[in-house]
Amino acid sequence: MEKNNLLWKNMLIKVGIIVIIALLMLIPLSMVRNSVAERSHNHTETVNDITKSWGSSQVFAGPWISYKYTTGKDKDKETVKAGIYPDSLKYVVNTSSQVLHRSIYDVPVYTSELCISGSFTLDKRLPGIGTADLILNMDDLKGIQGNPIFVLDGQELKVKSGDKGLKAEITLKEDAAEGDTLPFTVTMKVNGSESLFFKPVGSLTEVEMTSDYPNPSFGGDFLPVERDVREDGFTAKWLISQITMASPSSNSFGVRLVRPVTQYRQTERATKYGLLIIFLVFIAGFVVEIVSKKPINIIQYLVIGASLVMFYSLLLAFSDFLSFGLSYLIAAVMTTVALGGYFIGIVKNKWAYLLTGLVALAYGIIYILLQMETFAFLAGTLLLFIILCIIMLLTRNLKLDDPRLAPAKKSIDEASE
Repeated sequence: MEKNNLLWKNMLIKVGIIVIIALLMLIPLSMVRNSVAERSHNHTETVNDITKSWGSSQVFAGPWISYKYTTGKDKDKETVKAGIYPDSLKYVVNTSSQVLHRSIYDVPVYTSELCISGSFTLDKRLPGIGTADLILNMDDLKGIQGNPIFVLDGQELKVKSGDKGLKAEITLKEDAAEGDTLPFTVTMKVNGSESLFFKPVGSLTEVEMTSDYPNPSFGGDFLPVERDVREDGFTAKWLISQITMASPSSNSFGVRLVRPVTQYRQTERATKYGLLIIFLVFIAGFVVEIVSKKPINIIQYLVIGASLVMFYSLLLAFSDFLSFGLSYLIAAVMTTVALGGYFIGIVKNKWAYLLTGLVALAYGIIYILLQMETFAFLAGTLLLFIILCIIMLLTRNLKLDDPRLAPAKKSIDEASE
């Protein structure tokens, strides 16, 4: 009875120490995560720096006509701002993308050629005033290439920068009257990054967009009525009536040129599974100790844990220069081979190959989980359940007085020495 109690006590002590070692691995894991966060921050700063010079996200609204008129008499006079929005507004947009490089970072950007057309209907006030401004609101004027061309009622206008975009002064013809229709066209070329959006300020707003970018994300208040996403790009069409919205200026729609998930984001997700892999390998090692009668001492568990953490440093280092998939493969093979040789030196039997296979399998399954979004949690939970069932199978006939528990006691004694 005393022997059984001693074996039980030694086994609990060994399990406790293994758990403590696994938890201690959180320290180097957090250091790796800090390195990932730092690299990710540097990448974001590089993206912001490049887009600041090239052109940032663009949002277009208009063109529309802005004018002022006076109400009241003498001291009661008041200047009022008013606007005329297009009856019809159509954007034809052709967007080409490219990748800019700085140091080890890649930044996708785009150049868009826009042809904007439509028409205005004059209200009763504007013909009496005679002058007004044709305004095209946009977010980042630095992205404009060359000189935009504004044409209103067959007359080309002189364009200059305004408070929130571009504007051109217009002078109506002497015979202009309420109800007259003024057609317009705007052609321009603009640089941007990340997204291209529009505000549906026309009574009927239509956007036809083509692009060579293969990973669009359509967003905003309205989705395309037609879309075709291919490996070599996409086409999309929006058709929006003003009667579907309360305030056109508060609505927007368009496309985000989504960057594929960066290597730093994927590495950060991979580190979240770090403690899980460490616990699985440690549990498997403890089970192998019991079944194979080959003890693994505390120092060896520390080395195994350090090797498992080193995988993430290798992954981060390689992913600066290679694709995430290739970096993951290289880091996993290096770690698995190193641990395989170590397991063979410790256990010196077929169980070493089982542990090596478990490490390789764990990295393979984690990679699959990283490619999943919706079902990642479900798949991970099922994996843990299967591993638990395997451990239950291996230990189903193990009893407290089983002599195979003795090596665990021996390993503790060795560690204490």
